[in-house]
Amino acid sequence: MAVVDWSKVALLALSVLTMVAPVETFGQPDQTGKVYRIGFLAFGPRPVGSTITSPLVSFRQALRERGYVEGENLVLDERWAEARLNRLPALASELVEVKPDIIVASGASAVRAAMRETKEIPIVIAGAPDPVAQGLVSSLAHPDANVTGVAALPGRALEGKRLQLLQQAIPGGVTRVAVILDSTGRLDPMPLQSAARALGITLLFSGETESPEEFRDTFAEMVRDGADAIYAPETPINVRQRRLIVKLALEHRLPAMYGSRGYVEAGGLMSYGPNFSELFRRAAVYTDRILKGATPSELPVEQPIHFEFVVNKKTATFLGLDLPKPILILADAVIQ
Repeated sequence: MAVVDWSKVALLALSVLTMVAPVETFGQPDQTGKVYRIGFLAFGPRPVGSTITSPLVSFRQALRERGYVEGENLVLDERWAEARLNRLPALASELVEVKPDIIVASGASAVRAAMRETKEIPIVIAGAPDPVAQGLVSSLAHPDANVTGVAALPGRALEGKRLQLLQQAIPGGVTRVAVILDSTGRLDPMPLQSAARALGITLLFSGETESPEEFRDTFAEMVRDGADAIYAPETPINVRQRRLIVKLALEHRLPAMYGSRGYVEAGGLMSYGPNFSELFRRAAVYTDRILKGATPSELPVEQPIHFEFVVNKKTATFLGLDLPKPILILADAVIQ
C-alpha cells in the first residue's frame, strides 16, 4: 500500500503561493450612503440549502465583516448557469446591463463570459484554475486589464494525491479505478495515467456521459469491468450531476474520490482539493479592496495554499469500510 508523504504535500502547498496575498483590511465602507451592487456569475449549480460550508455563504460573511450588509448598503445579484455553458453569455449580459460595481465570477468559463461583455467593470475571479493558461490574465503578478482575484490550482496538479489517498484509505488498496468522464471532454488524462502507473493502479475511463440514463449505464458497465473504486473529476457535467454520481456510487457499493467537498456533503466517501469557502473569502477581500478604490491591475492574482481532505465516516460505514486511523487523523474534516 502506498504511503502518503505529507511533507511533500506541504511543500506543494507552499510552492503554489506565487504571490503575496493582499493585506486584509477591515472596517466600514464609505459613509456616503452608497448602495454597492455586486454581480455574481457562477458556472456551477446553485447550492442546495445554505450550509455553513457553502462558498457563497463564506463570501457573504466575509463581506459582512467588512461592513457590507445586504438590505442596507449591498445588493448581491446572483446568476447561476447550472453547469450549462450555453447559458453563460446571456447571464453575463444580464449582469452587465444592471451596471454592478463589480462582477465576481466563479469558474473560468464564467470569467470569460463576463470578460466578453465588459472591459470596464472590474471582474474578481473566485476560483478559476490556471488563469494565465486560460487567457483570463496575462500575468499573475501584473494583471493588465480589469480582471484579478483568486485562482484555483489546476486539477492535474492534484490527481496523484487523490489516487494516492483513495488507495491508502481502502483496506487492501485498490487496483482498478474507474474515471467518470463527461461529454465536455475537459480532462487531460496524461497526469492521471502517470500517477496511476506509479501506484500500480489500472484506470478504466468511462464513455462520455451527460444524461442520467448515460450515467446509470456507465456505472453498470464499470461494475461489469471490475472497477473497485471510482474517481469523479471536477468536469462540468459531473458538477451538475453531483448528487446522481454519489447516489450511483452508493448503490453499486463503490468507494469514490471526488474533487470537492460538496460531493462528500452529499454522501460521497472522500474528496481532496482546494477549500472553496476559503477561496471565496479571499475573493471578498479583493472585492472590498476594489470597492475602496484599488484597480484590478494593482492586485496580483492569488493562488491557494490550503487543500482540504474531507471524509464521510457514515458513508464508509455504509460501504463496510473500516477507514485506517491515519486517514481519519489526516482528514481536515470528518463527516459523521
